[in-house]
Amino acid sequence: MSAITATTPTNLRKNLFSVLEDVTEANTEVIITLKSGENAVLISEDELNSYRETAHLISTKGNRDRLNKAITRLENDEGTVRELLEDDTDAKSMV
Repeated sequence: MSAITATTPTNLRKNLFSVLEDVTEANTEVIITLKSGENAVLISEDELNSYRETAHLISTKGNRDRLNKAITRLENDEGTVRELLEDDTDAKSMV
């Protein structure tokens, strides 16, 4: 199934499993258009968590200022590239 950007509730019901697969595997956002004009959006749990994390990170002026400063530094090639190290103890504690 190709990526869907908008659908009706009727089409969503007909294609629910393939739409859900597309949303979760390809992080496709599906707008469900309602007759009332009030639309809904179907997104994956990963995408929702990402939005929530972003909202949390920018929820205070201090965080927003630090993030904006860091973005500006990266855009001006003033950042430092570092290799991430994996810690086996973290991976084991998550299981």
